[in-house]
Amino acid sequence: MKIMEEAVAGTENKRDCIVRVMPGDGEITVKSKTKWMFEEHIKNLIVEKLQEIDIEANVEIEENGAIDYVIIARLEAALAKAIRDDIPSKKARRGKTAKDRLRRSRLYVPGNNPRFINSVAVYGCDCTILDLEDSVVMEQKHDARYLVRNAMKEMDFGNAEIWVRINKEMAKEDLTVISYGNPHGICIPKVESKEDIELIEKIMAEANLDCHLMPIIETAKGIANAKEIAEASEKIVALAFGAEDYTRDTGGKRSWESLLYPRCQLLVAAKAAGIQALDTIYPNIEDNEGLIEETKKIIALGFDGKGAIHPGQIEIIHECFMPSQEEIEEAKKIIAAIEEAKKAGTGVATLNGRMIDLPVEKKARRILKLAEMYR
Repeated sequence: MKIMEEAVAGTENKRDCIVRVMPGDGEITVKSKTKWMFEEHIKNLIVEKLQEIDIEANVEIEENGAIDYVIIARLEAALAKAIRDDIPSKKARRGKTAKDRLRRSRLYVPGNNPRFINSVAVYGCDCTILDLEDSVVMEQKHDARYLVRNAMKEMDFGNAEIWVRINKEMAKEDLTVISYGNPHGICIPKVESKEDIELIEKIMAEANLDCHLMPIIETAKGIANAKEIAEASEKIVALAFGAEDYTRDTGGKRSWESLLYPRCQLLVAAKAAGIQALDTIYPNIEDNEGLIEETKKIIALGFDGKGAIHPGQIEIIHECFMPSQEEIEEAKKIIAAIEEAKKAGTGVATLNGRMIDLPVEKKARRILKLAEMYR
């Protein structure tokens, strides 16, 4: 296939490149500060990709430290614009993760910024969320889809679960392209009803994508319908709260008091459905004390995780979720008392004159399990 028009993808940012495709017979031009080192390698990458997808075009690339997957992503994005159709790809092979996996932290990473994506594995977050929504301007969303797709196929994300936050209004366009990256899960913003989930599931089926779902509830209508949303699909593993859009929708100010009700509504809906409840991000990246205070409060409510917008917030969040030494010691004493009662055949365990009932036992066992998991 020969392209019939010119198209461009990419940016001038560090670790990125600009790829321009034009009608032609396959001439490739490379502009780079390190051209003498990598020109042949870059040309070979482009030739192989053009042959793989059977497209003939002239290609110009202005490279600024881009690694291979970025070059391929920008080439595919430019070609997709030129032929006005999606570029197919081999699907990444990735195992599924457990429904109740640890999701203490989820780091949002701009989906059109290779420099941020390239370094995400070192941060140690439980969930990496490659974002196609708020952090990507409309003019870059097409290019971001191909960058995210290729990052998921080629990058090492460490032990993090890989999620993509799509655009609700462009779900078909997003899912059609990123499905080849085979993420662990899809974050759906501004979910307001079970119908929103059903529509996404239909599009996922058409794209042959089977993965977890995380509805983000960030409007008054969404909070009012939290129960039906939580129960809308077996693919849902967590509900996440989005405070910034929620306060914008309601006209309220962001404070602990104004957000307590929606947090509790979301939490109860999630727990009743047997899924995780994940709190919103803390927006002030320089206020560590505020982050600690808010995280400890949401843990006390029963939340299982919190969002992060800066890598420096991750370790703080994880430390907050770690049970204190006092809690661990108390839990050990409770379990020891239960085991002692079983040996004695009394059937009833007590500790310091207090009877240990089933809820107390379950809480103690959960604390010990979390302490082991968070270690």
